[in-house]
Amino acid sequence: MQKNENEKISEWDKKFWPESLFQIPQIPKSLKIRGEFNNYYGSADFVRLCVVGPRKYSDYGQAVCQKIISGLSNFPITIVSGLAYGIDSIAHQTALENNIHTIAVLGSGLSDETIYPKANLSLAKQILDSGGCLISEFENNFSATNWSFPQRNRIMVGISDAVLIIETSQKSGTMITARLATDYNKEIMTVPGSIFSENNSGSNLLIKDGANVILESKDVLEILGFEIKIKNDSSISKNFANLSENEIKILNCINIPKTISEIIAETKLSIATINATISLLEFKELIHFLEDKICKK
Repeated sequence: MQKNENEKISEWDKKFWPESLFQIPQIPKSLKIRGEFNNYYGSADFVRLCVVGPRKYSDYGQAVCQKIISGLSNFPITIVSGLAYGIDSIAHQTALENNIHTIAVLGSGLSDETIYPKANLSLAKQILDSGGCLISEFENNFSATNWSFPQRNRIMVGISDAVLIIETSQKSGTMITARLATDYNKEIMTVPGSIFSENNSGSNLLIKDGANVILESKDVLEILGFEIKIKNDSSISKNFANLSENEIKILNCINIPKTISEIIAETKLSIATINATISLLEFKELIHFLEDKICKK
């Protein structure tokens, strides 16, 4: 049986590398590619957005990632991430589900036997089948190590025009990527989160230090330089499917205006959980059901 073209691993000719990759310190000596870095996606009109976040993500982080990326469909954008567990996988999968081109930069070799994590081999092949590609500076049979992931991060940032950080603690690999983005003069975007959540402590610190605040897809598009045409679509229905138990508790609780103390007493949830759940409901566009339902005192 003839091998599918997408299965081939080849040396990536430097003449096809994005120009930005030549502007970083420690330019890779060579890169392997599986799939094709199509000239269309490499054109000046196409923007590459690096999306990163923790492996141990929250429900909030997942919802934010899915909502923001899905809102980028129909724009000339490529989602770049690292195929890792967590937000990386969600970013790639959401891009695929919304017909958005996506590229994975790996901390391992590109052979089926060494792609890491092994559980994401199917996701890697979906990326290839969609017209995306896998990139690595390591030999095909190289097994991922602790140091190979921070090393590959410079390539993720280097081939991208901007970096979107979904959520991160202050001591995480995602913060390494954020520092690289600063060093490489890339636009840094991040989503604010609860001050009670360790997963958002790094994100909030980045905002304090000047990162662009992202509340919706439109914010990303504007920073990337796209003109946004606002559609007046009053027919969009709010989706109550797949709500968590905590979300349902809070929505059922606030059928009449309540104070936070009353919500705590009725739902038996902690203030941190309530704040995080309310933030999640905001990103699911159910927040207008909460307005005027929560008293200020």
